[in-house]
Amino acid sequence: MFRWKLQPGNSKFEPMAHNFPEEIILDILFRLPPKTLIRCTSVCKSWNSMIKNPSFILTHFNRTIDLNNQVGTHLRLVYCARIVKRSRFRHGDLELLEEQCNLYYDNLAFDEYCKLEFPIAPREELRNKVLDVVSVCNGLVLLADNKVCSGNTFILCNPSMRKSVTLPKPHYTFKGDPGYYNCMGFGFDAVTNDYKVVRITIDHREDQDPSTFYEVYSLAGGSWSDPCSLDHVLGLNNIRKPTAFVNGAIHWDGWRRLTNGGSECFILAFDVGSDSFRSIVTPKDFRKLCSEHLCISGYGKSIALSYSCYAEIIEPRLDIWVMKEYGVEESWTKLITLYPPGPEGQSLYQPLWFRKSGDVVLVLTESFLKDDSRHELVCLDLVSKQYTNLGIHGYRYYYAESYVESLVLLDKTDAVSY
Repeated sequence: MFRWKLQPGNSKFEPMAHNFPEEIILDILFRLPPKTLIRCTSVCKSWNSMIKNPSFILTHFNRTIDLNNQVGTHLRLVYCARIVKRSRFRHGDLELLEEQCNLYYDNLAFDEYCKLEFPIAPREELRNKVLDVVSVCNGLVLLADNKVCSGNTFILCNPSMRKSVTLPKPHYTFKGDPGYYNCMGFGFDAVTNDYKVVRITIDHREDQDPSTFYEVYSLAGGSWSDPCSLDHVLGLNNIRKPTAFVNGAIHWDGWRRLTNGGSECFILAFDVGSDSFRSIVTPKDFRKLCSEHLCISGYGKSIALSYSCYAEIIEPRLDIWVMKEYGVEESWTKLITLYPPGPEGQSLYQPLWFRKSGDVVLVLTESFLKDDSRHELVCLDLVSKQYTNLGIHGYRYYYAESYVESLVLLDKTDAVSY
């Protein structure tokens, strides 16, 4: 037990921790959840300095992951949105969203853990009047003012601590140009302990060939890199679909130019550590397909690729392939083919995430159904082929990612509380 005394000239009680070795104090603090540790920063100056140290924050995060793996208390962030109003005017003001974001235990019952709240950006700064959840990494959530269009406002927040950092405006900003759209990515460089946001902008105006360029924001540096060309990329698919951050790289599915003048589907990977792009070849079956219904997702320490389509006029089909050995083209293996891929026989489904149990959660992407209440998340047991309703329905857009409560941003002097 700690003993407490009133220090001379100080109105606060400080712990008499000098009888404990520092490694014991650290071991105790490492076991506490983020919200408790935030309160501990007010105990004394030494604890404040200790807890806000970047090394402590990183070690606490890694130990939290180890503990979650030991006791099976994994969390899943699920963001849901529905269109409540559609503008009749400009392309850039297509929709206003009603949304919610919750944490769930990734267990059999899929119990709700808590609701999350995000900062509210000043309305005059928002081009599209809504903040979308773009990506999640190590307890940080990247928000953007409607990533479907060319938004220019980006916020990194830690909802467990209710702290956020508003990113500076990127070099390229757009004001209602319908020929531009953004694809975003977010990842972590474990070597430099830095978080990076990648913004890929594609100019797809009808009067010219598509051109692509990118900018990278470094949280440690606090600025965007100069824009660079990515002209071999013709486009990235469905910008509402999530990216996959695996093995230190952010992954998108898209299509690229070939030297013979043609094009093919491929996977674009951005290595967060080296700030460089590389290409990953898809299974041969996918390279010439219409890429609208391709979807990439994380699969353990590797990636999975799915393709949903109508094999016949009204016969939906879902193929799921996994890369057994990351980065090795020959290791692509078909995991399953489903006819139909969900409980609604005439609907297209795509994987939203793979659960720790090996089951896959599917989300409705296209349907003849008019009733929003039927747009629900279902869990598929890949062995028994049985479907389970997760009890989340009534939304048109879903995003989900693993989540770990962390202290990230606690050491940032420009982070504000909300």
